[in-house]
Amino acid sequence: MPLSRRVGLAVAITGSAVATTVLPFTAHAESTVLHVDNRATVCSDKGTGTQALPFCTIQAAADVAEPGQTVDIAANRQFTGQVTVKRSGQPGKPIVFRGDVSYGAPSSSVDASSQGSTGPHAFVLDGVHDVTVSGLSFDAPQEAVLVKDSTRIALDRSDASNSGNSFAPGATANIRVTGASSNVTVSRNRVFSPPVAGVAIDAGVTGAVVTTNIIADGPGRGVLVTDAPGTVVVSNTIAANCGNDLELAGNSAGATVENNILTKRPAPACNNTPAPAPTAVSLAVSAGSVQGTKADYNTVVPRSETSASYSWGGTSYATPQDFRATGQGAHDNAADPGFADATYEPVAAEGLTDAADPTALGVLATDFYDKEPADHPGIANTAPSGYRDRGAIERQDPLYVSVYGFPFTLEGRPFNARFKADYVRSWSPGTATLDFGDGSAPLTIQSDQFVDHDYPAAGSYTATLTGTSLTGPSRTSTVQVTIAQLPELWTQFSWSFNDRSRAQITVSAESVSPWPVVRHVVDFGDGTAPAVSEGPSRTASLTHEYGVGGSYTITETVTDNHGRTASRTRTVGVPGPQAGVPFTGYFGGPTSHNGLFDNGVWTLSYNKTDSRPNSVWGFGNPGDIPVVGNWDYTCQCQHAIYRPSTAAFDLSRRDGSISHVPFGNPGDLPAVGSWDRNGHDQVAVYRPSTATLWIRHDDGSYTPLHFGNPGDQPVVGDWDGVGHSQFGVYRPAANPWEPNLFIFRHDDGSYSTVTYGNHGDLPVVGDWSGVGRASFGIYRPATHQFTLNNSYAGRPDNVYTIYNNYN
Repeated sequence: MPLSRRVGLAVAITGSAVATTVLPFTAHAESTVLHVDNRATVCSDKGTGTQALPFCTIQAAADVAEPGQTVDIAANRQFTGQVTVKRSGQPGKPIVFRGDVSYGAPSSSVDASSQGSTGPHAFVLDGVHDVTVSGLSFDAPQEAVLVKDSTRIALDRSDASNSGNSFAPGATANIRVTGASSNVTVSRNRVFSPPVAGVAIDAGVTGAVVTTNIIADGPGRGVLVTDAPGTVVVSNTIAANCGNDLELAGNSAGATVENNILTKRPAPACNNTPAPAPTAVSLAVSAGSVQGTKADYNTVVPRSETSASYSWGGTSYATPQDFRATGQGAHDNAADPGFADATYEPVAAEGLTDAADPTALGVLATDFYDKEPADHPGIANTAPSGYRDRGAIERQDPLYVSVYGFPFTLEGRPFNARFKADYVRSWSPGTATLDFGDGSAPLTIQSDQFVDHDYPAAGSYTATLTGTSLTGPSRTSTVQVTIAQLPELWTQFSWSFNDRSRAQITVSAESVSPWPVVRHVVDFGDGTAPAVSEGPSRTASLTHEYGVGGSYTITETVTDNHGRTASRTRTVGVPGPQAGVPFTGYFGGPTSHNGLFDNGVWTLSYNKTDSRPNSVWGFGNPGDIPVVGNWDYTCQCQHAIYRPSTAAFDLSRRDGSISHVPFGNPGDLPAVGSWDRNGHDQVAVYRPSTATLWIRHDDGSYTPLHFGNPGDQPVVGDWDGVGHSQFGVYRPAANPWEPNLFIFRHDDGSYSTVTYGNHGDLPVVGDWSGVGRASFGIYRPATHQFTLNNSYAGRPDNVYTIYNNYN
């Protein structure tokens, strides 16, 4: 009967095979399972080992386990120190210690190596009977697992290693069965780096079975049986050890040695090891062990062309053919197993595959990986009846199929799914077909390939890839794909502008639809006829010229070939055809930055050289005046507008809100500044008709200041370099041959004047060089050029243009 991956295994020799009792996880009621989990949220060695309150240590469970109970050890856990089992099961009701081998190897370990080179073992069974240990990894400086004076013991599906000094006097075996032990089975274990021996069966032990293990890569022997008659050593892979791979020493007569792969490590790799490389052989049987011992169906690979492979009763034999002179090894061979890596899985080959005796004592129903035997149709069976491979691993038919899939919508194919089908052919000819699960005809798969399939409607479908062979097995792989309902038609658009001399916009539309999009219509929001783009395309680009710049509501509508429509509407500030109004403020960094306001569109440049703007946004309407200030105690300026027609400010706040602040009279001009000297700005207006500045304070009061002449324009900046604002006026030249005049009022009541620029220029004020006080400059609309005076910092003036063409 096949053994599950998580299994308790009680083993006894009965006739010609190993009889097994399977104790699957699902066969135990909760009361017969003791749980161990040292990483549970709560665990206690004083409890009863329930799943809700497991034991913290394996030892605590071992101390209370009763016959028929299973100690279930949580996966991916590490336990330190020695575990000693002194409680016994009953015949047919063993105590089972079970770890997890769901992924082919033990995931939990018992590690005693930290105790030092003379420290304890990892797992000890001392004077007990009817105990099974399965699915754990053991490490210790002495024997990892020690079975002493115990009966009906099974050690299965575990790993054992020795972390001590392999050459030290105390170095010993990874697994040792000793004392008056009987009916002990060591099966399907991985034993690496054996110091003296991987598995040692000591004097006085009877009925021992060593079967289907991988024992490899050590300086010592693989299996050492000393004065233990009747020991069975079958179906093991014992490889790359420096000592004798399998040795029957003393009086170990009546042994069975069959179906093993024995292959030596090259001699140069074994220098200075406890067993000198030149003397080691693959199979050594002492004179006292020859009587009644059967050795056959073994693959024995010599270390070199000149070294002996066998030692039988003190006589060496170089090859399997030579060894047949003893009357043994009639079916032995020296076929190279071709191990590719440390898994020690042989290649499928004559002399290895289907070349073992399935009726030999100790043969298990499944192999090292719990796989059933597979009959290779191209290789003749060696045994008189049945088929088994030599060594611990049964070579499986390579027939393999795997499929995964996922919805993969293509244009015009909304119910499409894409599959990746993997197919590895069998030992014998065969086929693979992919059934999509929707009633359509299956598709023949030749090899690994991607496949697209259109389903008839939305829903969940199970696709099945089936591989078959003429004489071998059948394999299937399934995947479920869920095809969603048709997605909605969706569209969006972006826009770009040409130069400011024309109020022109280009709308670039992009849409997503399961069906082809056949029509794009753009209504530019100015009362003109919509623009139309016909033809199957997900994108369209349409250009339109307005009569005047401003804020327009643009609507784009798309239609697919199934008659569905979708629309998107955006409000867009269109610049042009004028040159824009300049603004200045601190938008990050130590110096002031300039930009242009044009019919509600703001363009800002962080540079003082010819360049395109760094930032563009919309705020305000045509006819508004741009305002920049610090309303929220921020380190950077915030934008706002003043609407002269209604005498009101709209301030953009840090939280995204807009504060509406009525102040002044129609025709006033904004003059925002740090008038209260409290870390943020206050609104103010300058009334050109009376040359009066009106300041609105935080407490709601206001202060008038008469300065300048009627018709002057306000300018605000920190000319004194004192950390708050002073007021000034800009007096545009009345005639083209006259200069413009800046008049700056200082905190002490005095004022200073400077002429700068030409007729038609607009004033700008800011700290261009970052020296801590304000200077002046002009913007020339005719050339779109800024000229910034830097004489206050001892530097040349900045002369540059913010280009009007931007995207």
